[in-house]
Amino acid sequence: MRRFVIGSVAVIASHAITCVAGDLSSDVRKGASGPDSGNGGYVEVGAGLNTYTSPIVGLPEGNKKGEVHTEIFLDINARYQYNGWFMELFSQSLEQFTMGYNFFNGSNAYNNEGNCALDWVALAEHDEMSADESNDYRGLKTRRSDFMSGPRATVYLDNYIVQLHALTDISRTHYGELYSLKLARHWQYRNWNFHGIVGATYRSREIADYYYSIDASEASEKYPEYNAPAGMSYVTELGATYPLSEKWVFRGFIRRIDLDRNANDSPLILDDRSEMIATAISYVF
Repeated sequence: MRRFVIGSVAVIASHAITCVAGDLSSDVRKGASGPDSGNGGYVEVGAGLNTYTSPIVGLPEGNKKGEVHTEIFLDINARYQYNGWFMELFSQSLEQFTMGYNFFNGSNAYNNEGNCALDWVALAEHDEMSADESNDYRGLKTRRSDFMSGPRATVYLDNYIVQLHALTDISRTHYGELYSLKLARHWQYRNWNFHGIVGATYRSREIADYYYSIDASEASEKYPEYNAPAGMSYVTELGATYPLSEKWVFRGFIRRIDLDRNANDSPLILDDRSEMIATAISYVF
């Protein structure tokens, strides 16, 4: 529910870098059609403008329901792989930073091309919620950031990409589980690469309870006692990528995240949805 304020993605493959299996948000912007197990990587650095609404109390500090926030952000996109081991950083991605190991690239039932990938990944899914991060959390116990790990499966079917995560908390923060399924599609029009993403994420009761429940020891008039159940969230995104030159790339997107219908019952959640519009220009090294 929490990770939705982000940065950027990678460029169209024909204009910049080799297509590698990995982060779905990046792959669909590149127009990827399959995985590549080759070694190597790339780095992009740029700047962007981000306008968004946030459904979470304290993100940012003093946040109110429906309030529109605007930020200038550092856009960093990078990936490196060596003998199957990889690290990915995509500022505008739904997952942002991921590390892992690619243990299978192969064909699927539709053809004999190498367009399936199985990885074991590890990543942080939820940020810390504490008085050190925002004064809005004063009087509440600290909710630590987590670190989760599990398999990631990616399938490429022509212009479509399907990606599944099945993650378990390995940081002993909440011992919860997260499952997500996303479908992406890209369209090429001249030098423009347009994309769309839809997806759903399930968070177990342990995750929701840890971050969004209020127990008796911290309950107050402002934050009454509450027990959060397991829940779903849904994402919809439309965006475009355009190479301004051999080294400079423009991209932008519109994203909406809808939370579980019971989300508003938590004193730490202001709304059942968030919206974002972001644009960025980056330099490819």
